Amino acid sequence: MKKKPEQREYAVPALTVYLAAQSFKSTQHLANDIFQCLHESYGYSPDWIKANAEWVKGIQDESGKEIISNISGIVFRRESSLPYFLLLLEENNQPATEDSLRRVFASCEWLAFGGYTNGAKSGTGFLRKNFFSSKLEFVPDMDKYTARIVTRPFTNQLRTPSDAHSLVPLNAKIEEVFFEVLSHLRDIDGLYPDDALDELCKLIYAKIHDEENTRPRDNFRFQRWIYSSGEELAFSIRQLYREACDYDLRVFRLKIPQYERSRGVFNTPLRLSSAAIQKSVETLEAYALSLSEADVKGRAFQKVLDRAVRYGMGQYFTPEPVVRLVTAACSPLVTELILDPFCGSAHFLTEALKFVRRNTLPGEEKLFHEFAFGKLHGIEKSDRMVRIAMTDMRLHGDGHSNIRCTDALADFANFADISPESFDLILTNPPFGSIMSRESIERLGFFELGRGRKNVPLEILGIERCVQFLRPGGRMAIVLPDSILSNKNTAYVREWLAKKMKLRAIVSLPREAFAPFGANVKTSVLFARKWMSGESKDGEFEIFLGRIDNLGYDAAGRTSDTSDVKDMAEQIKRFFSQEGW
Repeated sequence: MKKKPEQREYAVPALTVYLAAQSFKSTQHLANDIFQCLHESYGYSPDWIKANAEWVKGIQDESGKEIISNISGIVFRRESSLPYFLLLLEENNQPATEDSLRRVFASCEWLAFGGYTNGAKSGTGFLRKNFFSSKLEFVPDMDKYTARIVTRPFTNQLRTPSDAHSLVPLNAKIEEVFFEVLSHLRDIDGLYPDDALDELCKLIYAKIHDEENTRPRDNFRFQRWIYSSGEELAFSIRQLYREACDYDLRVFRLKIPQYERSRGVFNTPLRLSSAAIQKSVETLEAYALSLSEADVKGRAFQKVLDRAVRYGMGQYFTPEPVVRLVTAACSPLVTELILDPFCGSAHFLTEALKFVRRNTLPGEEKLFHEFAFGKLHGIEKSDRMVRIAMTDMRLHGDGHSNIRCTDALADFANFADISPESFDLILTNPPFGSIMSRESIERLGFFELGRGRKNVPLEILGIERCVQFLRPGGRMAIVLPDSILSNKNTAYVREWLAKKMKLRAIVSLPREAFAPFGANVKTSVLFARKWMSGESKDGEFEIFLGRIDNLGYDAAGRTSDTSDVKDMAEQIKRFFSQEGW
């Protein structure tokens, strides 16, 4: 005897139950009954309904222009802004249907949640927009009123409207907070690490904007307790993020030519679900990122990056011990203009910022401020990586507005605010492994090392572009595959480089340097200085040669208690001190 299939029971929306007991004479009558149901079954107070719920005919955009006519329904608004919820009752004087609501969603890109009802005849149905896929998903019911007072982490104190500004700076005990948010995005929305990291950057961007631009007597908006429901919260955070993007563009386009084209990467929408946004806000709301120490924020974000590297984003990053070695050996100065033309997550730039901060003397605060905001520059082709880099830079104490989203190998005419021979110091790890065809090279800028060749490895063009960016006397530290430094078929690169640069040091890295990140390439770090005009290139000079056997981790990424990095950095610094650059 076959077992009968199990019957699933679905909860009936409270609105359907309520409406089934009513009789309707008009749409307006229906709307009034729905307002009553919102109070009795969903917990929305009459005062809240009066201030935020409205029966409408047609929907307007922010400027008041009607974009949808011939509909009637109930909308929820946040402070007279765009509606974040629509309960559709009629379209073109016909009963509301699922298709009617879908047409409304297609016209109102910002609308995240809606329902349709024809009273007792058809019940109610609810749809929510998936901002990642742009698809609409059915949900069982609309949100009940859930505004609440929240408890501060690690205390029994409540945050109320009168002390909403009493946020807690991050400290060493709570450095895992960004990874906690990343885990929520993974678990709730099923995002891969790179997508989750991208969305985390947007949330951080919105929260910092909220902290820096909220007036002293106003409540922060990046809080759970001030919203009636999860949908209202999510809508407001999406609006906050858009405001942060607009503010950034308004401020920096006045200072930087073509800022929107080269750095306006925070213009993609926040694509998280309402549930993921709500959980993220609840995790971050108690903390004051703008008041936290830069090193603490930087370490918290670096923990997220490190985990992302392990799960498939390694091609974008340079191992931290290599970054520390290069930065310590070069010892950047507060007066120097620094560039990473292939900056990825901007790890070289944040390390340079930390190094200069540690070595800034009393009375040099103004110099350091100028350095942090105006002398650290990066170029990165991936808009996602630029968002990560800008976030990391901002958390470390700024310089984020100087990360450009463009191809570092493009013709110089594409750089509105960078000229050849502009920079004092270049710290970089160009991508290697890609072969550029003659046609590809011809579409880029002029490269001597590509002239007459059918194809050229990208890292060779990267070397030449770095040299082009350096002023005479400028310094460079660059991570390169050993093949460029030793193979017979790259001798022309070494000859060209010797004509342009005074080679000062070569440090061999262990093969496992990039192995944990998916690249089994033997590499070295080349330190060099650009020849001055008229400087003699014929005299003999010493070149430091070193080898690191232990970076502090093995080929599987397992860390060890020992490392050669610090000692090697000191050896290189002593050499530069004695022999000069």
